[in-house]
Amino acid sequence: MTVAALEALLGARTDIRRGDAPADALPARASGYAPLDAALPGGGWPTSAVTELLVERTGIGELSLLLPTLRVLTRDEGCDVALVAPPHTPFAPALVNAGIALERLLIIDPPGPSDALWASERLLRSGRFAAVLLWASRTTPARQRRLQLAAVQGASLGVVYRPIDQAADHSPVALRLMLRALDGVLQIDPLKVRGGAGRAVALAPQLFDDPQGVPWPIVAATAPFTSASTPTPTSEPRARVVSLNRR
Repeated sequence: MTVAALEALLGARTDIRRGDAPADALPARASGYAPLDAALPGGGWPTSAVTELLVERTGIGELSLLLPTLRVLTRDEGCDVALVAPPHTPFAPALVNAGIALERLLIIDPPGPSDALWASERLLRSGRFAAVLLWASRTTPARQRRLQLAAVQGASLGVVYRPIDQAADHSPVALRLMLRALDGVLQIDPLKVRGGAGRAVALAPQLFDDPQGVPWPIVAATAPFTSASTPTPTSEPRARVVSLNRR
């Protein structure tokens, strides 16, 4: 086959992307943080896809990054959102203060990492949840691919929080960002950006104040990320919590 014929064949195939050709940016939803949106090819969180946030330590703003999006989904658009295996029980008054509609929020409390992945895949695939946030202590490329395919099928926004020491692992998801607290700011470094290269961003604590309704600066001295932490009990009203056991 001649070079010209091969070029013509590749040009006619829409299911093949050449390695030297940039991929089209995925459709995206604005994050609510202008510097972050400007740094991502699609202008925000890729939709019908999975984003990995590799977190250095808990409490550095990793959930705050999603609050503006969750507020729009639950309050403005009336969509359901699920949190799977959060390391601590989300504090309901803080979520309400951030504008989250608790009646649209489902919290899944699975007995183990495998159950968390199983539940997240089904939630994403169902199409009933506009966004699914998963805290994963252990996963594999194959499981991440299943989540990515489920997000495509369900047209859902998937977010997987992982420990930063798993940054070197291969993952077939659409977007991978590394989050670190550095000199009083949240440093966001792109590891993988489908549709473009992306660039590093530093978000100052003041940017989190408005989405959360109150000053909530980034805390540098926090515990290492692990999804095995014991949930913090609270007597305050809270979102629906489901204790999952599929065995």
